[in-house]
Amino acid sequence: MEDRVDRLPDLDELSQDKRRILSNAAPGPFERAFANRDLFRGAARSGLFWSLASAVLTLLLVAVAGLILGLCIHHGKMFLELDGTAAKQLEKLAGERLIPPEFKAISELPPFDMTLNPSASPPPLIPIIRDDTGILPTVWNRRNYWYGPALAWCYQSIMTLQSTVPALVTLLLSGAVLTLLRMGCIGQVKLSARKAALEMSAQMRRNIYRANLRLGVEDIEGHTTQRARRIFVQEIESLQNLLFEYIDRTLRLPVEIVVMLAALLLINPLLTIEWLPPLALCWYLLSQGNARAQSARRLAADRGNHELQVMADGLNRSQLIRSYGLEQTEQEAFLNHLDRYTQNMKLKARVQDDALWLRIFVYMAVVAVMVFLLFITLVQLAIDSPLLSLADVLVFLSAAAALMYASRELARVPGIRRQAAEISTHIFQYLDQIPQVSQAVGARFLNPLNKRLQIDQATYKAPNSDQELLDKLDLIIDANHKYALVGIDELDARAVAMAIPRFIELKSGRVLIDGEDVAWATLESLRSEIIFVTSNAAVFPGTILDNIAAGGEFTLQQCTDAAKEAHAHQFIVGLMNGYETVLDPRDHQLSEGQIFQLALARALVRRPALLIIEEPEAALDDDTKALLDDTYDRITSGRTVIFLPQRLATLKRVDEIIVLGQGRVAAQGPHSVLVKESPIYRHWEYLRFNEFRHLSDSGR
Repeated sequence: MEDRVDRLPDLDELSQDKRRILSNAAPGPFERAFANRDLFRGAARSGLFWSLASAVLTLLLVAVAGLILGLCIHHGKMFLELDGTAAKQLEKLAGERLIPPEFKAISELPPFDMTLNPSASPPPLIPIIRDDTGILPTVWNRRNYWYGPALAWCYQSIMTLQSTVPALVTLLLSGAVLTLLRMGCIGQVKLSARKAALEMSAQMRRNIYRANLRLGVEDIEGHTTQRARRIFVQEIESLQNLLFEYIDRTLRLPVEIVVMLAALLLINPLLTIEWLPPLALCWYLLSQGNARAQSARRLAADRGNHELQVMADGLNRSQLIRSYGLEQTEQEAFLNHLDRYTQNMKLKARVQDDALWLRIFVYMAVVAVMVFLLFITLVQLAIDSPLLSLADVLVFLSAAAALMYASRELARVPGIRRQAAEISTHIFQYLDQIPQVSQAVGARFLNPLNKRLQIDQATYKAPNSDQELLDKLDLIIDANHKYALVGIDELDARAVAMAIPRFIELKSGRVLIDGEDVAWATLESLRSEIIFVTSNAAVFPGTILDNIAAGGEFTLQQCTDAAKEAHAHQFIVGLMNGYETVLDPRDHQLSEGQIFQLALARALVRRPALLIIEEPEAALDDDTKALLDDTYDRITSGRTVIFLPQRLATLKRVDEIIVLGQGRVAAQGPHSVLVKESPIYRHWEYLRFNEFRHLSDSGR
């Protein structure tokens, strides 16, 4: 038993192994956005099919190009001297009689074997001289290739290939049709890649939308919503474009490389094997040289930018330099920085030139290999012992150039993937955020506020900041009273207002409504009795009636009564279609004041027990201010209202003003008392409402 226990793995080792397995299995940001298996399903899968179809058409196009070049070189003429066996083979390939009658007897002789009778002379060769044979010379030259019988069958079956001019027309038309079909297939590949990228971006935008519904409600500073908007509009669009490039190149280029390699092997396997190593070496040297040059350029640019920033910072020290007589010292330092900056910029340019010369050298080497190959072929043709026809050489060089181009384009895929991974990392950092507020298990229905609201030892820190907005805050708000929350830092008051309906989660402390902790209340019951009208209230796409009802089951009469209570009814009926007027958030059909009145109507139709009103910062006209004053008189009767005010008239209207400072209650009381007894309130009021407050923003 002891031996068995000794053999058991340590728990820490098991945990380390498990963490290692989990870390290896966890997909990266790019794989989370678009996994490799996604290439074989959905829209990308159809792109793979079209890519294969394009590959087949490319191979056929290479074959047609070879036939056209062969036809242009031979002009359909044949001049051969063959023995009887070869002459019969030629007739079989051509499907017609080509042996002259006078040589018929010679063609019937058995194959000559010099080993059987060394002193005998071989029979004379049979001359085959024909004009206007179409592609027959190419069929004869390709007779020993594996596709030779298929080429002979095409020659015998297609009559137009048996004559030079019709064959040329047929091949040109076939090439044009194949080119159009190949372009269509490539277009379908790109369309499939675009659809796959669009599907990914649509899913990403759905995820961002859902995440913003969870996280946006906690956005006390507005940064989270701005970040979500930037991701939604800009970063996902960039990711979509990069993913399109990635899918298109991944589906299309590997198949093209395989096809071009197959074409080279079909033309001459030995030559392909001999030619590929220098081609691969050139490609490797070019890619490595470009990578080193790019790294050196970035390093030189970073160093140059650092020197430039140091020199720019020195421009701010002119008074200090002249005051202490440091002109000589600072000038020497400036010249040193300028010299280093110039050297780095020259290094950057030189590295760029070196990379250019490397590319030129590699391209010249490739061209030299091609020219040498062409020269050897011409020499072989001149001595009448060709290993390759001139048409084969031209097709070979074209396929090799296409192979190099496809390889170079495919080499850019890792860079595209890295860029997409960087954007994906930023997106998933946002999506992986866990909302602070969640409904507790076993949450209970919360009754409306009847007696008092109490905030007990509340502490809250702004997200991504060390600033304590609330620091053990204690506050009591009696029901059916009017309050105003103000603070030197506006975020303090906003944090209190957002903590009451649990838009944010307190770090510590409680919010109690009639003694019940709101943390144990259902979010639906809590937020149905506590409505927060924000200063940046927006309109929904839809009718004005839909905007007031906002998804609730309210009658037209209820919505109309709420609009009248908010003094929105008058401007609504003045619109072309009244309550059926369709609003577009981007058209600015309503003024800031009208949008705020509409938001008040949206809240009032729900008859909340506690209403939190954040007044808009935009300047309102006198008529709108008067209407709002009357609205406040109507809606504050028999209801608890908390204002986050922007107008002095609102401060004078409330029962008590709660002044927050350093996360706690610094002063509390009516405006008439605080303006006399509270220095912090007088300071806040002066900053917000003195008649000279705008002078600091004006130009001098």
